[in-house]
Amino acid sequence: MWRQRKRLGLALGGGVARGRAHVGVIQVLEEAGIEVSFVSGVSAGAMVGACYAAGLNVAQLTQVATGFTWFRVASFSLLNPFRQGLDRLGLVDFENLEMFVIDAIGDVAFDELKLPFAAGATDLLTGERIVLTSGRVAHAVRASAAVPGVVVPVRWGERILCDGFASNNVPIQILHDMGADVVLAVNIMPVGRQVPSSFFWAGSTALSALVLQAGDPLDLADVLIEPDLAEIDYLFPSAARVVQLGREAALPAIPQLRALLA
Repeated sequence: MWRQRKRLGLALGGGVARGRAHVGVIQVLEEAGIEVSFVSGVSAGAMVGACYAAGLNVAQLTQVATGFTWFRVASFSLLNPFRQGLDRLGLVDFENLEMFVIDAIGDVAFDELKLPFAAGATDLLTGERIVLTSGRVAHAVRASAAVPGVVVPVRWGERILCDGFASNNVPIQILHDMGADVVLAVNIMPVGRQVPSSFFWAGSTALSALVLQAGDPLDLADVLIEPDLAEIDYLFPSAARVVQLGREAALPAIPQLRALLA
């Protein structure tokens, strides 16, 4: 009988509403009896990762993924005639995203989570990669998901933070540093590897390439999963379809993962 002897770190990349694919990957891991010891995430990956690290089961994670909509997590800052300070730096505000996470797991701190968790963000003023491992989890998720120029950035102590995709979209090295023996990375902004079907997807492919160049090399992971999302809408995809694509990408990786973890 197979027995897991090593500690697994799970890195969940950013990719807006494509982040639902992470739920499909986690479903497959749990069905295979593979336990995760450490979690990292950026943007949508930070939201799913925080909920998973808090102890939500697969059914609850699926409910969170399907309940996530732009109309629920974003408010139009641009429509506020009294905007000032950081509010002037985005079209929408993710205060409701913070509340969405609190509704799911409570207003907990990192040290109250069941699994060690790290959220990736970017310092808007210096471009530095920032790894958040202490403080309020929901606020960290909000910072990690604050797409610069679109979403109002988040003040974190003396820093002003925005989306982690700008500096490190798939945070792999932090999991090695935290003590993972094996790291599984899930990249949901894959390069298309085929001729794009439209000008939009041509631009999306170029963006994916830029994002991947900015962060940890994907080969730092022992196992890499890249769901077939190259032409899946970032903003309004079918939740069930994206979860299923995550499952389909994870299933072939299970034998390799088991071998490494044994």
